Amino acid sequence: MTLSQIQEFYKNQTVFITGSTGLLGKLVLRKLLTTCDPKKIYLLIRQHKGKSVEERLEILLDKADLGRDKSEFKGKIFVIKGDCGLPGLGISQDDRDILVNETTCIIHIAATIKFNEHLRMAAYVNVRAVQDLLNLAKQVRDLKAMVHVSTAYSNCNQKHLIKEQFYEPGMTATELLTMLDSVDDETITNRTSELLGSWPNSYTFTKAVAENVVKTEAQNLPICIVRPAILMGASEEPAPGWLDAIQGNTAFFLGTYLGLIHCNLSDTDPIYLIPADYTVNIILAAACYSTDKNSPPAIYNYTGSEKNLLRKSKLYEYGKLCCELYPSLHMVNLCFLVFTTNTYYLKFCQFWLHLVPAFFVDLICSCLGKEQRFVKMYQKLHRTCDVIGFFNVNKWKFDTTNCEIMWKGLKEKDRELFPFNMENLEWKTFLANCIIYARVYFLKDPMNTLPQAKRKRKLIIFLYYCIVFALLYMLWSVMFNLIY
Repeated sequence: MTLSQIQEFYKNQTVFITGSTGLLGKLVLRKLLTTCDPKKIYLLIRQHKGKSVEERLEILLDKADLGRDKSEFKGKIFVIKGDCGLPGLGISQDDRDILVNETTCIIHIAATIKFNEHLRMAAYVNVRAVQDLLNLAKQVRDLKAMVHVSTAYSNCNQKHLIKEQFYEPGMTATELLTMLDSVDDETITNRTSELLGSWPNSYTFTKAVAENVVKTEAQNLPICIVRPAILMGASEEPAPGWLDAIQGNTAFFLGTYLGLIHCNLSDTDPIYLIPADYTVNIILAAACYSTDKNSPPAIYNYTGSEKNLLRKSKLYEYGKLCCELYPSLHMVNLCFLVFTTNTYYLKFCQFWLHLVPAFFVDLICSCLGKEQRFVKMYQKLHRTCDVIGFFNVNKWKFDTTNCEIMWKGLKEKDRELFPFNMENLEWKTFLANCIIYARVYFLKDPMNTLPQAKRKRKLIIFLYYCIVFALLYMLWSVMFNLIY
């Protein structure tokens, strides 16, 4: 069978992947194994939460949904024990020698994506690790391509248009790391706001500094940068709506679907959601276009198509429709969401729509001798909303010229095997698939419970309006008695 251009590029190559235990890493590994024919794949994995790297590899292979017996692929997968939070990536000299002698392609995905991560840890993982990986790449004997995965919001301090180009960070990597190594954690915590400058959090700030590292320290390397926007589940592979974990924006969407979240600091402008599998496809395609060591690193803003942008108001509309068509037995209230850009009104809504009901539920739990957790849950949720609020109320437009040029340059077979153009993505279907997948695999609520769930939803609607009517009647009575 004739191979496509991208398949031909990866055939018999040895690929080194960092961040393989995360969402994109799992899908990159899966795509390489099931669609391409690499010679070897080295995965940088650290010990974590008491699990050895071997145990984490087994978990990774189970979650990667390879679709066939994973033993078919095991002969191509090798673990490099390391940690991006440690100097030199925590890689032993023997493993380093293996990578230098065998690697032909590097895909760097690893990062700490916590918005409020302590600046020291964020800098070590997101900045120093990039420096260390570039130093390793410079020694690799036959490096054909390298991809650094950043974020579309690395330069979110820019106003309006974010181009596919390098921007100056608040400080260089050398300045940042030297400063961090000279003071203690408490001093860093106290100075974080000052150090971040116009960046809203340590994640976007360190990602901006990391891009500057690529600009200044990756001379004569075949490297590019891919900047994905907000990751969602898969559009097609390995299954519609597929996701490996509920976190970040997906947790917020699921909370709204279950009737737990009813207000959000946000406008109704476009939101840049992208399918995870499409993101993997552009990462793999970008490597094929980054083999020229003498050209400046290309940058790809992967934020979707300007011809098919999804507005937050439409997202809410489609979400409500999903709640009507595919309700869950675990839903606790109606699905409705109040959008506001006024922080005072947000706090007002959070108090009445979240904290007051949570207080009464906790009171009932206390009477029944059960754990009181709803007020604490909402307090944590509100802190998260404060963190992501910056991205919901600020407006950007992203230049995607390089992505469009690359797509137009792909042959038909590569477009079929590695789709990433979102011009014709059907948002309603895509979001419904994400909800259904989360319902079945994360809420453990199979589709055969749909009739019961719809009956429960009708009961919740009835009870909701009964309570609203009762409260309005009580308010009217009090006002009537005060007046008369």
